[in-house]
Amino acid sequence: MHRKMRHTDPLLNLWRQSGRAAIRRAGSLKMALALVVAVALASAAPTATANAGRAAAFMRDSIGLSAAQIASVEAGAVVTTQLSASDNSEIAAFGAIRVHGDRAAFLHKVAADVGRSRRGLVQEVGRLSRPPRIEDLAGLTLDDDSLERVRDCKPGSCSIKLSRSAMERIQRDVDWEAADARSRATRVLEEMLVDYASAYMKGGTAAMATYADKQSPIETSAEFRRILTASPYLVEYVPELHRYAEEYPTASLTGTEDFFYWSKDRYAPKPTISLFHVVVWNDPQREHAVIASKRIYASHYFRAGVELLAVVAAPDGGFYLMDLYRARIDPPKGLLAGAIMGKVRGGIEQAVRENLRGLATSDWR
Repeated sequence: MHRKMRHTDPLLNLWRQSGRAAIRRAGSLKMALALVVAVALASAAPTATANAGRAAAFMRDSIGLSAAQIASVEAGAVVTTQLSASDNSEIAAFGAIRVHGDRAAFLHKVAADVGRSRRGLVQEVGRLSRPPRIEDLAGLTLDDDSLERVRDCKPGSCSIKLSRSAMERIQRDVDWEAADARSRATRVLEEMLVDYASAYMKGGTAAMATYADKQSPIETSAEFRRILTASPYLVEYVPELHRYAEEYPTASLTGTEDFFYWSKDRYAPKPTISLFHVVVWNDPQREHAVIASKRIYASHYFRAGVELLAVVAAPDGGFYLMDLYRARIDPPKGLLAGAIMGKVRGGIEQAVRENLRGLATSDWR
């Protein structure tokens, strides 16, 4: 659900007035993406010692960290960097830290808490059944402002990200003059979320929605594939995970667990409702695991997003924790667009840094 981009647009206000919120928001985009990176690092490394060399090579050659930065990672410090972007709709950052502790205990805690530990930014969250049901959204609330914005939606002009068919259905099925208009609109939006999730579970990336909130429709499936194209190391280091993410649900990958959830986050002036597909991949033949989180719907701001959290065994019983976040957004426009995007990119990097610090020191030991 989304709105038009003008200088008075809430998204610009997000960049200008809610810098810190945007930072946390971006970082809270689901740390699942970072996992894929970690898997990449360990793809051909059967021992913790070999993993250490593999991790250093990945951080140096694929991410571009300096020798001094890699040494800081080894010393237990969080090191982050912004990643190159294909255009002004893309934002990306990477972070890494070496942690001393039990990898299995960490994985158990993180996998159980994905989508539930967003450190204050997630207002509401819940798992989705397979197939999804309206009852799964029992904990979701829709504010009056969102419902009012839906009332005026039409293709090419809507402040919420919706498909053309969803907009037409709202106008057809909701009598805004009736006493039950609010409850009816809420029901239609909940059914829309269930439909989006169900379509993805059945058809994968190709079945993701086409947003019609702006004059030029946005195909979220194409946006997601742009993210994959901008991450060549996924093909180089973990081709099986890359294929699984792109070809789900027809692809198969041994050692994976899939689940879906919804969340309502307060990253910006408007609460954002999102749907996520999470893949937890734990390869017993190699000492690594990856949690990949794919954003399959967002009501505001985001066109597509992937977050990877990789956990790779290191010598002395510890592990490397790597967070890779990449997303495509509705970019700000106008004379201040460049400055605003600079703040957004810096905020994303800070969010990754804070996320890794929180994970490294959380109560999982």
